Amino acid sequence: MARKGLIRVAGFVVLLFSLAGCLEVSTIVSVKPDGTGTIAERMLMSKASLSQMSSLTEGSKKGQAGQMPDKAVLEKKSREIGEGVHFVSVHPVVTKTHEGYEALYAFRDINLLQLNPNPDTGISADSASGEQAPKKKKQYVRFILKQGTPSRLVIVMDQEKEAGLSNSPAAPTPRQNPEQLKMATGIMKQFLKGMRVFMAVDINGSILRTNATHRKEKRITLIDVDFDKLLGNPKQFASFAALGSDPTSVEAQKIMKKIPGIKLETQKEVEVSFQ
Repeated sequence: MARKGLIRVAGFVVLLFSLAGCLEVSTIVSVKPDGTGTIAERMLMSKASLSQMSSLTEGSKKGQAGQMPDKAVLEKKSREIGEGVHFVSVHPVVTKTHEGYEALYAFRDINLLQLNPNPDTGISADSASGEQAPKKKKQYVRFILKQGTPSRLVIVMDQEKEAGLSNSPAAPTPRQNPEQLKMATGIMKQFLKGMRVFMAVDINGSILRTNATHRKEKRITLIDVDFDKLLGNPKQFASFAALGSDPTSVEAQKIMKKIPGIKLETQKEVEVSFQ
């Protein structure tokens, strides 16, 4: 049993290495009353991580890890976002601590979009340990817009369960012993430092009514998780670490809601009337 527990922790390490690949992920949807608009997606890595990746990649040119993505990759991504979405442009972004790119996509109908709010690592702790993990349905943010005067937008924070599993109890998360939890917590502190996930909707018009929890002028923030703020709250971070490598969104939200500066939209549907 002890060996199995250590394998799980090793798998957890691999998961966090993959998460460390995209330390800052930002998605901003701008929508007009007619349902058209743009998506600005920013992907940044810390300069320290880029330097380490370059030094560990044999035969690569210096700085290759931070190169701009292929246009074909971004065009493929546009098709994954939704029907009628097309890639417009991409440009490099450099800050004091990070560098990467920002890609711009345009869409003709916001009703056809599906956005994944989480960085997709393509790996889980179970799969890394060689065990067969149940395939989970990805959660997407979706949109329903009815044009009019005013137009009405519904932002659906999708938390639908896998088909056929709605009446099945969730599998219990294995509890980590104190030694495993201490190891996992130390790893999380190292690799989550500087990580941020941000998603917002900019309304291109005048907002008449909304039930959004986090609104500032024409921007509605759905997700703004700065992991440095989570790391700065030892009690909440300990609770977060105790959830294991695959916490449910509900469990994570309960903890993060208590941390100043972290914003999470907890309503399943956010309504906006605008013109």
